[in-house]
Amino acid sequence: MSDTEYVYTPYITLKNGKRLYARQVGKTVFRFKASDKKKDQNKKR
Repeated sequence: MSDTEYVYTPYITLKNGKRLYARQVGKTVFRFKASDKKKDQNKKR
């Protein structure tokens, strides 16, 4: 089994500042691997 965690979000913000919604590209949500840095920050709290 993998310890990989994912983050799901209905939109992303592009470098030009515009928001791209998943439904605009035929998806329900965007999925990203959670970074180790954020995991470590959450453990410290």
